[in-house]
Amino acid sequence: MYVDPQIKSFLKDLESNDAPHPVDMGLESARDGFSQLWRAVNPPNRDLDRNEEINIPGPVGNIRCKIYSPVKGKQSLPILVYFHGGGCCLMSPEDFEGTNTVIAEEAECIVVVPQYRLAPENPFPAPLEDCYATLRWVQENANEIGGDPNRIAIAGDSGGGYLTAAVSLECKIKNTPQPILQVLIYPMTDMAGLSTSRIEQTMFLDDRTLQWVIGMHAGDNRLDPRASPIHAKDHTNLAPALIIAADIDPLLDEGKAYASLLQKSGVTTHYQIYQGVVHGFFNFSGFSHQARLAVQQVVGALKTAFTDT
Repeated sequence: MYVDPQIKSFLKDLESNDAPHPVDMGLESARDGFSQLWRAVNPPNRDLDRNEEINIPGPVGNIRCKIYSPVKGKQSLPILVYFHGGGCCLMSPEDFEGTNTVIAEEAECIVVVPQYRLAPENPFPAPLEDCYATLRWVQENANEIGGDPNRIAIAGDSGGGYLTAAVSLECKIKNTPQPILQVLIYPMTDMAGLSTSRIEQTMFLDDRTLQWVIGMHAGDNRLDPRASPIHAKDHTNLAPALIIAADIDPLLDEGKAYASLLQKSGVTTHYQIYQGVVHGFFNFSGFSHQARLAVQQVVGALKTAFTDT
């Protein structure tokens, strides 16, 4: 199996730390460990004109959101709503700040990152409800943050990729406006599945960890289409999609299957697989050339979508 040299070096360093498996660490230690790791591997924060926190109304109280913008004031910039990864159980907007400030500056857009409620304290469908509420608030109040209500995209990685797919489907179910683009980065689309890649591609992330977070988040709801977007009955008329995959990833097969399903449903879909990289690599551009390429691909797709609207 080919492994990108920069990824190989990263994995070797992790192995030398001899840390226990995330499941064996326990939830709070895993949360702390992944947050520290993600902040270390993200690129340096860009010095933006706006990097602040706001609270917006959610289904059961306020949702804390980070706002990143290359300019201050009411400039009517396009907006990306980004749902962070972590299996709906781990992480925070701050853990992805480096990548999101890069996107904000280079795509010349406002990036909104909600701290949705996390499982197991707030299991399914709480994270989805908060992410959908965030998109709806942005659609209805874009002017308040200097944004253009007609140019709003959504994106997310891993568990955030699931939330991105599920939010687009939720818009369809509730007959509310679709975003202009959905960017799914190695998304979790089938919480009930056990694909070949779940069994064979266990470098960095394995199915034991996946089953742990899925159990905390979805419990007995794994076949619910709002938990597993691939099981939705109708995928027509969804937002155009960019799906980014890592070829050494237990979620590889379900991401590819979801891309195929969207294409067969008439949704304009571009699928891109990066070779020799592991799950999570999109946020590794602090050291990874391929991560930087993937971020630039997302930046390019956003700029095209924002220009074409």
